[in-house]
Amino acid sequence: MEIELKNIDFDANIYDIYGAMERVLHGPKLYDPNDRKNRGRKPRFEVVLGLSPAGRIHNGTATLLVPVRVGERLLRWYWDSPENEIIVKDRALLLFDAFSEVSPEVVYRLEKALYVDPRREQLRRTLEDTARQFRLRIANVQFGVWFTQPDPLPDQGRSFSVEYEREYLSQSAAYINLVYEDSLFCIDVSATPL
Repeated sequence: MEIELKNIDFDANIYDIYGAMERVLHGPKLYDPNDRKNRGRKPRFEVVLGLSPAGRIHNGTATLLVPVRVGERLLRWYWDSPENEIIVKDRALLLFDAFSEVSPEVVYRLEKALYVDPRREQLRRTLEDTARQFRLRIANVQFGVWFTQPDPLPDQGRSFSVEYEREYLSQSAAYINLVYEDSLFCIDVSATPL
């Protein structure tokens, strides 16, 4: 189910909206941990910010994607009393039913995936951005294998056999990057030193 969110402060980011929605959707008025339909899990939701042509983070609107049962309960709670409101950066959000269905892939993701705390998600995004900006210069690259001697001495462990080696200080340049999400190390090589 799609619910339109309006009257969002232009200084609010997506994590502010996630935090406000979490306080309501996982609060005692809407979430009952003993309800068998929840299967012992907090409901998952997604927020999609409206694109701003002015270069801001968003245009003051967003779309909340939730399972139908959770969305209907949220709208009923919101319309029941004028005191029921969702506050983001000292501004009350306005909620409207978009009267549109979400794709089956999104429904499946909302129903099956576990909820991730927005503070943990924000920390992960910060780590990814930091890792993306961090580069180290490489002097040598070696590819090889670890092997054990046929008749090793008692204190002798494995040795590294260099199968390929290249030096990158005088002939060209190489940098190592970390792709945090996939736990990968990438080596970028250029033909001329920088």
